[in-house]
Amino acid sequence: MSNFRMLCGTTAAIGFMSGSAALADVTADQIWNDWKSYFETFGYEVTASEARVGDTLTVRDMRMMMPLPEDEGMVAITLGQIGFVDRGDGSVSIELPSPVPMVIDVEAEGEDPVKVSLDYLNTGLQILATGSPEEIAYTYSADEIGARLTEIIAEGEVKDVGTAELNIKSVSGASTVKVGNLRDLVSSMTTGEISYAMDFANPEDSSEFFNLTGGADGMSFEGSTTYPTDGSFDPENVDAMLRAGFAFDGGFSYENGHMNFEFEDGSDQAKAQTSTESGVFAVGMSPSGLNYDIMSRGLTAAFQGGDLPFPVDFAFAEAGLNLLMPIQKSDETQDFAMGLTLGDFTMSDMIWGMVDPAEQLPRDPATVALDLTGKGKLSFDLFDPEQMEALERGEIDMPGEVERLDVNRLEVTAAGASLTGEGGVDVDFPTVMMTQGMQGTEGALRLRLSGANGLMDTLVAMGLVPEDQVMGARMMLSMFAVPGDGEDVLTSTIEVKNDGQVLANGQRLK
Repeated sequence: MSNFRMLCGTTAAIGFMSGSAALADVTADQIWNDWKSYFETFGYEVTASEARVGDTLTVRDMRMMMPLPEDEGMVAITLGQIGFVDRGDGSVSIELPSPVPMVIDVEAEGEDPVKVSLDYLNTGLQILATGSPEEIAYTYSADEIGARLTEIIAEGEVKDVGTAELNIKSVSGASTVKVGNLRDLVSSMTTGEISYAMDFANPEDSSEFFNLTGGADGMSFEGSTTYPTDGSFDPENVDAMLRAGFAFDGGFSYENGHMNFEFEDGSDQAKAQTSTESGVFAVGMSPSGLNYDIMSRGLTAAFQGGDLPFPVDFAFAEAGLNLLMPIQKSDETQDFAMGLTLGDFTMSDMIWGMVDPAEQLPRDPATVALDLTGKGKLSFDLFDPEQMEALERGEIDMPGEVERLDVNRLEVTAAGASLTGEGGVDVDFPTVMMTQGMQGTEGALRLRLSGANGLMDTLVAMGLVPEDQVMGARMMLSMFAVPGDGEDVLTSTIEVKNDGQVLANGQRLK
């Protein structure tokens, strides 16, 4: 089945109840009808019982059903009661009891049915919709919202699942929905303290268990999503979805995150604790490209057990990854980027003691960082299954072209030595492919290396590197580098010329 489709439907259901993804109109009936059309966008068939009393439309036993691909079965999500109240001033409030039961049924062909029951919890929840059918504004707030696992039925019996719950305090936010040929949703949200817990144990052996707890002091979210309304939302065909207008761009940020994990299964045991001062997770997809941006600051971690022979403790001042890449064929130049940051890495003295018991190496924080950007063209549609199969068969000779590559930052700093660099090259890709060499490429990379000789001397003194290998390394450095602006500093400028020449500090290498 499409896990993405099921996730969209389940998340949307929860989002409606927190207000962050709800759709509404100026009357209760219009709101409910629009909710149904929204879920149908994801491929669900929606049924429910409806009762109108005065200004309130009450919906009970809402059930969303979706067939699995290739007639392999059915997935159904059932919700409890939801109230839509006309306020008489053109606005509508959405009211939910607490708890609201939610049941997810999975009936796959040839397998036993699985039923997962949850309770959606809320305290002080208020959701208000205003505006017009073309543009609907939502505001919402709650003292606390949450979800709690109540039951799992599998293999024909109730499983003793233990505890699984999520709680979010001080929730507030707003959403704006525009409905036309496409459905545009722009949302923002902030929260207070977040906590989650999972505690499972083997009912037949209490020594076998899994425990996970964690949370954060607060979270914020901003994002936008565009959905096609013509029935073309199909996660099995992302390329068609994108061409129909699907796009999303959103990001979460959090403060003071923490997690504790413990696992035991017979002779296997493992524990872990992590904490972060702050973090960001952003992701976006549109016809113009796919992008990820993940960053944690003030990260500390401790692991023990499992296959580790000793406890492992380490920390980063900053750890992040970013990626931007085109996903559709284009004759126009497209941007791409990739970045990795592992900043100010430190590890425990126990780990250091295994490689350097005499403390001869400097134990200053280490950094590895790379920031690349560029321009190029993609010659196939990344999410088109037929084109991907053609690529795998070798029927697409040139998947893409690089026209420009910039090294905005290069850094490797560790054990008293540091290599930094920056530069860029222009690439005439057809010429490069035709000559199978460096012709058609022009640019330069500027490098600075400090502390290398001191590090090599220390490694020889420690007996980790033979003297003859160090001599060879020094000879290579003398060929490519010149003395820099301080003691034990070398610099080098590597140039590539359009005619294929390669130079180091003005001296021709090729």
